[in-house]
Amino acid sequence: ITSREEKVFYLLDKQGLGLEIGPSHNPIAPKKKGFNVHILDHASSADLRHKYQGHGVNLDSIEEVDFVWHGEPLQELIGKTNCYDWIIASHVIEHVPDFISYLQQCEVLLKPTGVLSLVIPDKRYCFDYFSSSSSTGNVLDAYAEKRERPSPGQIFDHIANASKRNGNIAWGLDGLAGADELVHTFTEAQAHWARSLSTTDYIDVHSWRFTPASFRLLISDLQSLGLIGLEITAEFDTMG
Repeated sequence: ITSREEKVFYLLDKQGLGLEIGPSHNPIAPKKKGFNVHILDHASSADLRHKYQGHGVNLDSIEEVDFVWHGEPLQELIGKTNCYDWIIASHVIEHVPDFISYLQQCEVLLKPTGVLSLVIPDKRYCFDYFSSSSSTGNVLDAYAEKRERPSPGQIFDHIANASKRNGNIAWGLDGLAGADELVHTFTEAQAHWARSLSTTDYIDVHSWRFTPASFRLLISDLQSLGLIGLEITAEFDTMG
């Protein structure tokens, strides 16, 4: 199994009813390819097309959005539980403010045999390089606070530590030496932090960072704490 698509669909019943969360302009399971799928995103199709106008992306790839998410529990928005054979979320989970609640909501939406398929950045090979991996305690704090947006500290860390290697914000496995420069200035990080303290606007950052091992440990801890029933049934090493 080598292609990204093969990995995403590895355990999924492609004939079943699915939900793709946050596909933006790059869906993995598009309706136009025949998938029986609902699309959930933070904006309507029209708003997404407007947002990506002039960004050099194929606007025709933007799917009709079935559910526009405004921060409410997913099962409330969808109005059903126990209904999906699969859920795909590519590069979403690192953004969600409350990691545990997000997993719990996905679990409630899935049938007992359902599969949650996640594509997750490996912090060792992208702009998260200089930031720490997220601990179980970090996600427990967000859960206790019922966090609905990244914290000021998370926003500061994201801007202050974002890095590049050879000018790229993501690099291949040949980049084992890690990042070699910062993306933003300290002044920019300070400004974002100050703004986060004075606004209720949603400032989108990576709230969480993982390596495959740290993610495995986190999921194991959350199972042992009785917070989730999901378990890892397959995973693939970082490639490309």
